[in-house]
Amino acid sequence: MERESSEFLITPVSAGVDDPTGYTVQVAVLADGVRPESGDWHDAAWGTDNGQTVAMILVGPDGVIDPGPGTYRAWVRIEAPPEIPVVKSPRFTIS
Repeated sequence: MERESSEFLITPVSAGVDDPTGYTVQVAVLADGVRPESGDWHDAAWGTDNGQTVAMILVGPDGVIDPGPGTYRAWVRIEAPPEIPVVKSPRFTIS
């Protein structure tokens, strides 16, 4: 992704339920090697990509998050009481 670009960052989600979209989803975008803390989470949306359920958040200058150049991971948190699973994405780069 180029630093001037605003794009939806999508993270595939495999949940223990058939349809996780009824639950609240949040995303944290952090430098690789950094783990999320309470203030890092942002409300996200559910979507699909080629039939796979994904968490989506707009990243970039016009997005919810504008992390700037670097290597990052997206962390996805699903609030599905009593569970709150957290999963991380593969690394991605903003240049």
